[in-house]
Amino acid sequence: MITIDALRVRDGERTLLDGVTMHLPANAVHGIAGEERSTLLRAVYGLLMPESGRITAHGHPLRRRDMGYLEANPHFWPGLTARDCIDLVRRYNPESDPAPLLRRLPVAQDAEAAAASAAEQKRLALVLLLMQRKRILLLDEPFRGLDIESIFAVQQLILQLGTEGRTLLVAADSLTPLNGICDDLYVLGDGGVRGRYEHYEFARAARETGLTPGFPEK
Repeated sequence: MITIDALRVRDGERTLLDGVTMHLPANAVHGIAGEERSTLLRAVYGLLMPESGRITAHGHPLRRRDMGYLEANPHFWPGLTARDCIDLVRRYNPESDPAPLLRRLPVAQDAEAAAASAAEQKRLALVLLLMQRKRILLLDEPFRGLDIESIFAVQQLILQLGTEGRTLLVAADSLTPLNGICDDLYVLGDGGVRGRYEHYEFARAARETGLTPGFPEK
């Protein structure tokens, strides 16, 4: 169980999150939609220091080494090819085989990663993340910029990871790609949690929160 308890995050004079509380069971996929969803994931990963509140796993502080984090807009060092990036991750995770991931999320391995399209960078970032086999995954906009075929591939991967005993927090700017893959959905707004919905309540979530169905922004 990951517990986010009365989390408050500020940016100068602005309060981004105020009193956010969530109880996220392990071995499940949790959808996050609405305002400041990326802020929440950055705080969980430790990239933002909360002003107050706690984030724990089974009653203990959540450790970054137990988590994997996908940025909404991945960045790569200039000059490195996709193959270079894969080889670097494999050096520290020798038991990981990237081939099955690359079949589902193909990338041009000999092209410079930093010069690739946004969709190609997103696929590569997902491959690199999943090679590390973390038990907790924070996915910030994993569908943004992808074509329909790649969106479907990522959805299937998320479903598979959920059955493998991983805990996933998946933030998206649209409800459509989250529908059918999440065990529950949290919608943020006005600094707090506007609503929590079970996997079968996405239509109600759209009505009550004003979030329109559709695919993510390109």
